[in-house]
Amino acid sequence: MMTSQEQLKKLVYNGARSKKLPLTDTVLDSLNYELSIIEKQNFCAYFITYSRIIEVCNELNLLRSYNRGSAANSIVNYCLDITKINPIEENLIFERFILPEQIKLPDIDIDIPKGHQKNVIEKLKQKYPEYNAYFIACLLRRETDYKDVFYNNTVYKKHPWGIIITTEKLSNLNTFLYEEQEYYLALNQQAKDEIYDVTFDLVEQEALNRLQIIVNQIGEKYHPYKLPLNDEKVFNLFTTGDLDNIFLFNFSILKPLLAQFKPNSIYDLSIIFVMFRPRLKDYIPTIIHNKFNGNTHYFHSDTRVYDILNETYGLLIYQETFLHLLNKIAGISFAEAELWRRKIMRDKSNTEINAFISIFNKGCKKNSTLNDIEMASLTNLIVNMINYTFPKTHSLSYSIIAYWCAYYKVHFRTHFDKAFSSNNI
Repeated sequence: MMTSQEQLKKLVYNGARSKKLPLTDTVLDSLNYELSIIEKQNFCAYFITYSRIIEVCNELNLLRSYNRGSAANSIVNYCLDITKINPIEENLIFERFILPEQIKLPDIDIDIPKGHQKNVIEKLKQKYPEYNAYFIACLLRRETDYKDVFYNNTVYKKHPWGIIITTEKLSNLNTFLYEEQEYYLALNQQAKDEIYDVTFDLVEQEALNRLQIIVNQIGEKYHPYKLPLNDEKVFNLFTTGDLDNIFLFNFSILKPLLAQFKPNSIYDLSIIFVMFRPRLKDYIPTIIHNKFNGNTHYFHSDTRVYDILNETYGLLIYQETFLHLLNKIAGISFAEAELWRRKIMRDKSNTEINAFISIFNKGCKKNSTLNDIEMASLTNLIVNMINYTFPKTHSLSYSIIAYWCAYYKVHFRTHFDKAFSSNNI
């Protein structure tokens, strides 16, 4: 019988073959590195369970997003089809997902069409009878539209996406049966007991249902995964502002921004997705100017700075960009850079940012050719923007869903309007 480590490795390499992923030295090194950390931290069973959830989603032919959160920074997740963004092609960083000495399980979220969460769990239990699954009930003080769950004359709320999946049968006072489904009662989400900590997140997205309706009508030839991501007519739709029912872009306030920015790639859409947030909005005129007036004004004497910032037109909007700057310009390891990112973004007193500046400047003087003025400029950019940075993979993935919507709106307008105007999903 294979160990969980052997089983995971087999699943990963089978997945690499099915994706026809060239096993170059870079890919092999990344796979070996990631698997070694996953094995060392005893996370193998967790990844195996997620791979089985994906297996069930694919058997149910459910449309999923490319990624959610930082999970797409892992080539292991890509091979397991948990994510659909190749982290090596996108120059992503595994340590943004898992740190080498991390004890807590990494956060993996899966987007599926609305209403299919229960279907996935039922099929998973049928296919793998060793699993027990518990939806989560909790007390919420704020008003929400989450499903009501009744237990011991008290109204609880069903957690919208977290599910406990375990090979052990939970038998304690915190479990109960409601509408033929077992629930685990999370009385204290802040403390998060050991059971609650091991949750699997299936996030339901209504937009995916509506896109699936369109595919069912026009055929698998035009499945979202098969669409080209470089259609000029699609980007023109974003520029002209026809944004009704475009996933997360259907805000009138975005129309003038898109008209000025004129997105012409999925990466441009991803940038706008991030920029349309509190505090970053102040930088919108700068990024529009930078896109159309060249980038020579941030061409530092160390060209590596230009290479890193060029993707986002000279601004620091992705968390991964911060990690690359620290690694390449200041000689700080990705693991240490990620620790700095977490400390700075959690710090309310500026204690960490002041300590960081000292470490960063020392590293720059040793590892880069930046002069004092350039170093100060780069440091100011980081200090001013680090707290508002966003995971690149999350932004890119959700921008792809928006692109899918726009593609169907451009090329299959009748089907799109019908699918997105119907209340029946």
